[in-house]
Amino acid sequence: MKIQVCTWKSCKSRFSEYILKRVASDIEKFNLENVSVETCPCLWDCKIWPNAIIDGKKENYCDPIKVSRMMIEKVKQRKNSKQN
Repeated sequence: MKIQVCTWKSCKSRFSEYILKRVASDIEKFNLENVSVETCPCLWDCKIWPNAIIDGKKENYCDPIKVSRMMIEKVKQRKNSKQN
C-alpha cells in the first residue's frame, strides 16, 4: 500500500508534514510491511486540503489521525481477506 501526502503550499500550511510523520511512525510502531509513505505534487483540491492518496484513492480534509486510522483499517482488511 502506498500513501502519498501533498506537501505543496496550501496543504503544507495545514500541517500535511505532520501526517507524513504520524504515518511513518505508525508504520514503524506496528511493524507494517508493504506500506510506504511519501510526498506527492499538488492534487489540485486546494480548497479541501490537506489532501492525500491512500491506496490509490484521493482523500480530502486529512489530518494525522484520520490517515493513520484509514491506513490501519486497510491493512486489517487485507490481512483478513488473505486469511479467508
